[in-house]
Amino acid sequence: MSIFTSSGNTFPNQRPDEQTILITRKHWIRLFVPMFFVALFALAPFVVYFLIKGADWYPGFAALYRFGSAVYFLILWNAAFYNILIYTLNTVAITTKRIIENEQKGFFRHNTDEIALRNIEDSSVRIFGLLATFLHYGNIEIQSAGATNIFHFKYLPRPQRIKKIIAEYVNYAKGRRYPYRP
Repeated sequence: MSIFTSSGNTFPNQRPDEQTILITRKHWIRLFVPMFFVALFALAPFVVYFLIKGADWYPGFAALYRFGSAVYFLILWNAAFYNILIYTLNTVAITTKRIIENEQKGFFRHNTDEIALRNIEDSSVRIFGLLATFLHYGNIEIQSAGATNIFHFKYLPRPQRIKKIIAEYVNYAKGRRYPYRP
């Protein structure tokens, strides 16, 4: 599972007085779908080979076919690497003071959004569809009192559990009670 709780995880720009409560990535289905298509496209050169290997002209073009296949696999390798990189670097961190979303949008573009727990007014969970229900993933929307009104955290695993953790630490940040730590 992609949720790590109560660990010694740290991240850049972590404040000295805050502890990491939870770090999570998007649900694994967000990686599975593109990797499934990469694997499916990896079969194409083998299918083409079995279709053209008996042709009279194939022996003259075999070296060119192998070179083209190597370039094709290099492109697929880069697509797989890109998807794994984006999946790995997109995280949501919940600390005792704030929620931070690191969103990698490409090789050289990323965005970091954060919201202080004391500014959170309301949070809701949206689970959409049969697959999301069975695989336990969904979106969390957090409404804040700050400049940005609504924060959207998409495709998180076990969103109800994450919402419960956020609610407990929001109460703690506002001085209402000490949170339960599982």
